[in-house]
Amino acid sequence: MPILIRPAPPPIARNSPLLRGLAYFLLTFLLVVLGMEALGRSPLAGFLPPSSLKVDNFLLEAKIHALELQTRRVGRLDCLFLGSSVTNSDIDPSIVEQIYRQQTGETIHCFNLGLPALTTETATALAEVILPRFRPKVIFYSILPRDIRDTIANVDYLLDTPWVKFYRGAPSLEGWLLHHAYSYRYYLAWRYWLVIPNRLKQLQETHFLTPKGFQPAQGIRDPYLPNLTMTSERLRAAWSTPQERHAFQALLSLQRKGVRLIILEGPAYHEPDGSDAETWAAYYESYLPPLLELLQTYGAENGIGAVPFWETQALARQIPKAHWYDWLHLNSQGAITFSRWLGQQIAQHPSLFR
Repeated sequence: MPILIRPAPPPIARNSPLLRGLAYFLLTFLLVVLGMEALGRSPLAGFLPPSSLKVDNFLLEAKIHALELQTRRVGRLDCLFLGSSVTNSDIDPSIVEQIYRQQTGETIHCFNLGLPALTTETATALAEVILPRFRPKVIFYSILPRDIRDTIANVDYLLDTPWVKFYRGAPSLEGWLLHHAYSYRYYLAWRYWLVIPNRLKQLQETHFLTPKGFQPAQGIRDPYLPNLTMTSERLRAAWSTPQERHAFQALLSLQRKGVRLIILEGPAYHEPDGSDAETWAAYYESYLPPLLELLQTYGAENGIGAVPFWETQALARQIPKAHWYDWLHLNSQGAITFSRWLGQQIAQHPSLFR
């Protein structure tokens, strides 16, 4: 039986359409990547929407985008306001900076990195990501009883994201890309934007957000939702297990990374008729003393004195109900009062930034 020998296919010519197409594709891909890298690092990035950090949180991504733009523009970060939704809605860095400048003649640059549902554990993780890159001189952490351990609403899933884990002892290729490759981050964002509900969700989550990370609450929530996190039962059990103390001590240990830490008491609404007296009795008898003891103990053990704790409830009692959004959040009018007070307090401690 004769053997059939098929001739080999002719070699691809150097100027063949296949090679030209492949070369054009690679060149276009390289130009797009380099272009996005250059654009993401330039002042023109301010005209772009936030890129993705793959954290499933559009507000956090928008705030990191704004923080990158601010530090790129001014070259430093003096104070960072960190905490849960109370920080997010109560502190306007622009007003704090204005009052500080009026009273000291000096300029500071601040940013609000408050994030709804943040707890002390996730705040510590977020700070560990922020510190190496943005190097704030002072962190003001606003604390509420629910921040110690909230099982009702939290963002614990952030702890498992590559963006967070990269600076917490679990580096990965994707974590590196999310921190250093704008082309990859905008590729992920583009995939999100292809889905229309994602665009609507992004607009909803970042509504009213200012360039300094402040997101004021508008009007008054009517009726107020039940205040499940400020009940006498929860306040008396706030420090019931070692887990809460360990999480708070981890937050305090951020000072070992070269940043100053101020604990800011989160303001809350007080009923004028005293009908919430039992709640505040539990606050001052069961919640606050262990917190102050931890601040004192940590300072003594590390030779730095007691970690500063700035009380706010006296001010909270003076803010009328019309300036509260709900039990725990000031609205845009209340935020003006609180931010002016905070600016005045910081102006009395100008050595914080030296």
